[in-house]
Amino acid sequence: MDTKLIKSSEYQIMPWKNGLGSTAQIDIFPEGLVFPGDDFLWRVSSATVGTSSPFSNFPGLDRLLVVWKGAGLYLNNEKLEPMEPLRFSGETPMDCHLVSGEVIDLGVIYRRDQVSANLTANQIEAGKSSKLLLDSGTHYLFCAAGTFSALGNSVETGSTLKIQGAGSLELYSSSGAQYFFITLRATA
Repeated sequence: MDTKLIKSSEYQIMPWKNGLGSTAQIDIFPEGLVFPGDDFLWRVSSATVGTSSPFSNFPGLDRLLVVWKGAGLYLNNEKLEPMEPLRFSGETPMDCHLVSGEVIDLGVIYRRDQVSANLTANQIEAGKSSKLLLDSGTHYLFCAAGTFSALGNSVETGSTLKIQGAGSLELYSSSGAQYFFITLRATA
């Protein structure tokens, strides 16, 4: 397994496709591509949503979205609670309204005809460890709260551990942590 710790200070800040906000790009594949112009397979990012606004349109792509800070938001009048991932089509018009104040989300945009994707919310109890069995693919462990250690890396709130390949992984947190587990695999 190849690993890379991506600290939140290393994320690339860029405007949304629709120009109505900005996002922190965590990773894009293939590496080195420019969003939104190049033909990427997937992109992982975190955005601060401070006002109600429409979402950008992404024809041919699917999206996974989860709120990790704040009270949540409404997408087309359906409430998205914190720590509850939602999958939707990139071409579906989405109007976003905040529940109460700004939120910070984690999002994955991927080519539905070439990539399979999954995102789950998880936690590690204080003083305990959690074991993950990873299949082939690219995996991201995004720390939403607290700090955890894995494969010799300390992953703090807002940072991401990227893992490529299959294997067994043990996560540990002395004070407890919440994290999102993303798996992406090219299918074509």
